[in-house]
Amino acid sequence: MADSVAAREVERGPGITESGAEPGTKPDDSFAELRSLIVGPEQRELVALQAHFLDPAAQVRDVSRVLPDAIALRSTDPKLVRALEPSIAESLTSSVRRDPRPLADALFPVMGPAIRRAIAHTLASMMESLNRTVEHSFSWRALQWRWTAFRTGKPFAEIVLLNTLEYRVEQLFLIHAETGLLLQHLSTDPRSGEDADQVSAMLTAIRDFARDSFHTDGGDSLDALRVGELAITVEQGPHAILAGVVRGTAPYSLRTVFQDALESIHRQFGLELQEFQGDSAPFERARTILETCLVTQLRPRQRATSYRRWVVAAAAVLLAAGVWAFLAVRDRQRWNAYLERLRAEPGIVVLSSGRRSNKFFVGGLRDPLARDPMTLVASTRLRTDAIESQWEPYQALYPAFVATRARDLLRPPPGVTIEYRDGLLTADGPASGRWIAESERLAPAIAGVRRFVYSGTPPDVRLKEKLEAITVLFPKGQSSLEPGQDDALRDLAGLLSDLNETLGVQRRRAQVELIGHTDADGSEVVNGPLSQTRADVMLRLLASPVREALDLTARGAGASSPITAGSTESEKRRNRCVSFRVRLGGDSTQGSGRS
Repeated sequence: MADSVAAREVERGPGITESGAEPGTKPDDSFAELRSLIVGPEQRELVALQAHFLDPAAQVRDVSRVLPDAIALRSTDPKLVRALEPSIAESLTSSVRRDPRPLADALFPVMGPAIRRAIAHTLASMMESLNRTVEHSFSWRALQWRWTAFRTGKPFAEIVLLNTLEYRVEQLFLIHAETGLLLQHLSTDPRSGEDADQVSAMLTAIRDFARDSFHTDGGDSLDALRVGELAITVEQGPHAILAGVVRGTAPYSLRTVFQDALESIHRQFGLELQEFQGDSAPFERARTILETCLVTQLRPRQRATSYRRWVVAAAAVLLAAGVWAFLAVRDRQRWNAYLERLRAEPGIVVLSSGRRSNKFFVGGLRDPLARDPMTLVASTRLRTDAIESQWEPYQALYPAFVATRARDLLRPPPGVTIEYRDGLLTADGPASGRWIAESERLAPAIAGVRRFVYSGTPPDVRLKEKLEAITVLFPKGQSSLEPGQDDALRDLAGLLSDLNETLGVQRRRAQVELIGHTDADGSEVVNGPLSQTRADVMLRLLASPVREALDLTARGAGASSPITAGSTESEKRRNRCVSFRVRLGGDSTQGSGRS
């Protein structure tokens, strides 16, 4: 405030500045400012970098950001596997010992289907064998098979299976490539496992004999052997050999099954195969991989043509058509519900809709303030990827949208509310004259707004009421201000400046009368000049700076117009003051001169 600065200069006396130095002197801080400009940014960066390195939380965050990528990059490194395996194994073992339920719950979705699938496969194989036995029980071929079963001493079901079998993998041998030792053996007949080691040694000897006798290349190996109705398929790997005993004629796809199984074993047991010293116990876990190679394939049944197939096919076609029709009708109903929601949504105008390329499409106009049409899809249970939308922007004249656009453009001060109805934009709340004038100029540019009206108390009237509510107190019989009136002076200066600015924007003027008062003590001869002097003192304090829209006048009222009755000392003190009266005028061209 210029008045406050002037008052402080008067208190300090001429020739003394606010810092206490003589006029014309200035502290020399050029060197400090130059040093701050040159090395200040680097110093701040070094301090921030040091704080980052000394912060354990920051280091943890840095490591956490690169740890997943580092593990993914070295995921195939055996060193990483060996480093993590003890910690993971110990953690898993400790967790299971403490509470095995989480692991059981995690394995339940896997073990349950696997067990059910194994049982279903066993039952299906048994039923298949039973069906074939029953099917061939009463036929000429069945009689021949029964004679064969009687002659050979084998069960009739086994004879039926052998005659209807296309191929079957009966035994599997997993052999270590370097030592020729048997690592694992699987068989459909439990009795065949007694001489598995001898068979493994024989296969190794035959392989070495073929390689040495025929001088094959180092990459060549024994692929197959055939003994009567049995064929031995051999797959060679870097560290292990997989040999399968197959009854019947196996297709080439069976060799692919063997190759996949052997590759899986090398992936999971590569380290064990390289470090094999004769202990085959670690390869018990390979049985689950080998079991996938015990394949049985029966010959397709030859059945006579039956009308029942056509009936079943027709029923399936009718069922599919019914399901398709039901889904189509349901989707159409959901689509119509979605269109109704769109048409009822403010700010959205549907101009076209339909179906093309197996998708629904909709297009039209959409106000940027309207809801996203895709958020309405969930309520209709349509799939979002089955809808194509194309919306052009426009401005809807819904009152809520117009009021929102008005708030975004006019930026009302805190406490000011804006409403819109039938082309009229109204504002209510404490606002400055400049904002009201600016809003009156900008509001017609908003779509739908024809006129802007400020319905609150005019700012000049509000400022007038605040000015007239202030009084500045004086000591008894004196024309100097009573101590403690600085806040009142600051409020007066601020209100006068605001009033001057408000009236200037409106091109109006106002007369502010400063009225001096005294208490009822003393004669009018003394009180009259004293009240005038008090009014003049206040006029001199408020005359600077110049306010073009205000005319300030001073008048002494003596004790003739007291503020209060003045019967007590407190009331008399309130009467020793200067009050203010504001007369608001019209256009500034009609204002009178300042006195």
